[in-house]
Amino acid sequence: MRSLKLRFAIAVARSASATSKLLGHKGETLPGRILLAIEPEAISLLAQGKEVILVSGTNGKTSTTKALTTIVSQLGPVATSGSGSNLAWGAANALMSSAPYAVLEIDELHLPSIIAQTDPTIVLLLNLTRDQLHRMHEVKRVADRWHVECSEATNTIFVADIDDPYINYSIVNAINVVRVSFGGRTHPDGAVCPRCGSYLTWVRGNYSCTCGLNNKINELKFKKGSASYRNAILANIVGEIVGADPVEFTETALERSVTKEIDGKSAHFRLTKNPASWTEALQGDLHHDVVLVLNARQVDGIDTSWLWDVSFKALKGHRVFVCGERALDMANRIHVEGVTPEVVESVDVALSLATGSEISVLSAYTAFFELVM
Repeated sequence: MRSLKLRFAIAVARSASATSKLLGHKGETLPGRILLAIEPEAISLLAQGKEVILVSGTNGKTSTTKALTTIVSQLGPVATSGSGSNLAWGAANALMSSAPYAVLEIDELHLPSIIAQTDPTIVLLLNLTRDQLHRMHEVKRVADRWHVECSEATNTIFVADIDDPYINYSIVNAINVVRVSFGGRTHPDGAVCPRCGSYLTWVRGNYSCTCGLNNKINELKFKKGSASYRNAILANIVGEIVGADPVEFTETALERSVTKEIDGKSAHFRLTKNPASWTEALQGDLHHDVVLVLNARQVDGIDTSWLWDVSFKALKGHRVFVCGERALDMANRIHVEGVTPEVVESVDVALSLATGSEISVLSAYTAFFELVM
């Protein structure tokens, strides 16, 4: 039974949310902030009696969480954050729902704390790569935190894509693990074993270490495929564990992409926020005219040195426009790669100059939402 303090906190949080929305604000994080300010134990208290599933990783959290919510919804109402709010207050806000299931996207740095507070049934771990270097620092920092919490969460089932050595290291001492491999893939930070510090041996995207860390030992193995393909399979594996039937998703359904008709041209916007997502996008089908948009605000990552972790060779032969707050950083990077950039003031200017009827727009996090929402 909910305590008087918790009920009071929920009432105040919901009232503040309603007021915020009446004033024209989204009110996505305010309720959770207020809830936790009044009752710091709210997440733990609200998670009791729910079947909680957490999703985390550098890339694909939001789209995979939405897919998993669709799958689990077959079993009953699901509490989730539709806006993608993935910090503690986002989790608190979602858990105020009376739904028996909760599928929550959780920020990488907040995951250990949320695992400890919710005692989740399942945690789905997608990947760990460089992102928001001013906040995350190097990948090993996040993996070390996950490694400790995964070892201590003895009641939780971890579903893990172990083709990522940092994910494998995170769950290596966990009690309940479903190790999934998609035939291996390279990792930009995978030279050194995150477990022991020795050099990893890589053969055709598969790794092994003298300490025993490798992606050859797995419970489930699938063919290679894109990140969207992998995440759809991982979501269905989690769904099967909780008793839901599989749901088929198209790859585009798990991409953060939007197509808009602008002045008679089709602009295909795709979110590209870090080396992994840029690499994935650049390996896809690009139109002749390509627009690259780079900002460096807090959620984008204020350190743009990660640009040098990405190969832009795929842009050769394309007409490439560059814009955004850090357009010159991008222009310099692709110029060094042998691609000639055209620096413009905005996406609208780029679209007006493009000669094709379809344009690929690869966009930083903040720019993506400004352009498509």
